[in-house]
Amino acid sequence: MRWPWQRKKRSLRIGLALSGGAVRGAAHLGVLEVLEREGIRPDCVAGASAGSMVGAVYCAGIPLADIKRLALRLQWSDVSHITRPGLGFFDNRPLEDYVDRVIGGRCFEELPIPFAAVAVDVMSGELIVLNEGPVAPAVRASCALPIVFTPVPRGDQLLVDGGVLNNVPVSVVRAMGADYVIAVDLVPPVERPAQPQTVFDLGVLVFSTLLRSAYSEAHTADCLIMPDIGHFSWADFSQTLDLIAKGREAAESKIEQIKRDLGR
Repeated sequence: MRWPWQRKKRSLRIGLALSGGAVRGAAHLGVLEVLEREGIRPDCVAGASAGSMVGAVYCAGIPLADIKRLALRLQWSDVSHITRPGLGFFDNRPLEDYVDRVIGGRCFEELPIPFAAVAVDVMSGELIVLNEGPVAPAVRASCALPIVFTPVPRGDQLLVDGGVLNNVPVSVVRAMGADYVIAVDLVPPVERPAQPQTVFDLGVLVFSTLLRSAYSEAHTADCLIMPDIGHFSWADFSQTLDLIAKGREAAESKIEQIKRDLGR
């Protein structure tokens, strides 16, 4: 007979909430490196925008070293192309095709780690949690930065970047069953941002200003990781290695707290 005090303590179910941040999403890889090194693997993941792209590929079981190699080769031509002016200047359909190739055309139900992407229906103003059916179209919708990229139609919905309403989807991860949530926020406050040079730069600058002024769930996480990347461009893929290093640095500063919290 096993007495109550002899029962093994239930392990906490770990959730990971990954924010958007365009090219800055590479910083998520540095965070994942540190967590993996310590044997801390999430039981569920939710992502907004760039966080949805990283989350989808990671949850599909692609080795982190392979994801880093892909990130170092990634260019805007892989994920978008200029379109006829309409509801956006660029079409990110190539992003859908790219993610589909990388993860082998998987559906959410086939992922080794449960995953959800968040988007916003501009017709209703509601947050839409995408966690069923093909993964790649959901990632495309979650990354559709308004005005810059064309919205993604889904039935009677018109979906745009999930960061519009919830850039750090902590509540989504908790709804997936997480007991302990690690959040990674890639939109830290900055004293003075760099002068925008392109319509994309201007779009993300306006968008990030709105994100910082709106309510954020980031503070509701059990552990919040905020890489020091406020001075990095949102659109320059040449920064990838530096962004990964910044993510790693930020995670190192929090890893002892995480290990204590998890009883490691």
